Amino acid sequence: MKKIIISIFAVALSLSSMAQDSLVTNKAGVPVLPKAGDIALGADATPYLNYLGNMFNNTVNNSLSLGAQNLYFRYYLADDMAVRVNLQLNNTTSENNLYVADEAARYSNPLSQAQLIDQQIIKNRGANILIGAQKMRGYGRLRGFYGAQLGYGFASTKEEYSYGNNITSSNQTPLTSDFGTNVSGAKLSADGHRVLEYKSGTAHSVFVGALCGVEYYFLPKACIGGEVSLMYYYTSTGQSSSVSEHFDGNSAVNSDKAISPGGSNSGVVTSRPSTYQSTASTTPAVYGGLYLMFHF
Repeated sequence: MKKIIISIFAVALSLSSMAQDSLVTNKAGVPVLPKAGDIALGADATPYLNYLGNMFNNTVNNSLSLGAQNLYFRYYLADDMAVRVNLQLNNTTSENNLYVADEAARYSNPLSQAQLIDQQIIKNRGANILIGAQKMRGYGRLRGFYGAQLGYGFASTKEEYSYGNNITSSNQTPLTSDFGTNVSGAKLSADGHRVLEYKSGTAHSVFVGALCGVEYYFLPKACIGGEVSLMYYYTSTGQSSSVSEHFDGNSAVNSDKAISPGGSNSGVVTSRPSTYQSTASTTPAVYGGLYLMFHF
């Protein structure tokens, strides 16, 4: 009887082990979950899911709109623990051009259709980085996790302007496109000035907080996950200023002007509010929504 009981117990353990193994390996026996020493790379999943969803509901002109993407990195110190980095970069330059009438040509020939170009160049510079650690637990392909993180971010904007019609003694207030009359809310043309350059105050932010989330491994070493975080943030923004040009009675001269003295804000949040995004930042450096992770 004793031998029968031991045999039944051994079979039960074997079946239990096989059942557990079946949850963490695929049919070919390939491990599904990451192990110590694995490296993971990831990105936001929402744009891809929207694209796939629109494919099935016959959306017209369906396109993959990636927008601002966070990049996710992990290194597994143990099977159930990893250090992580979340990085977002914003380093863009855009150029806009508008036609204006060539006033010198019109002065010589009122019927002239000659045009010149006013130009605007906008440079956004910024980055967000978060470093943290997380602990995983769960059953089979479904795993929960929790952890903590801290980070830093900065962002700024610079706008540069050039004009086709120059300021001269004979044309002290030349025709200018809208570029020169309203720059980032700084209307400087009322007194004869037009903007050559605008600089936003650089925003510096710090973040610290706790996190938790859930992941499901739909393929070996590949998962889709979601995360929420409770974050304290503090953002300080410096002074913004502009450089403009005007006619001073003899020639065109440049002058500097302070636009805003800057300021700061802080708080504790569980989402991505604009209160801890600087003007030039697209999204703060936190996980959010859904993401895809691949382990190697």
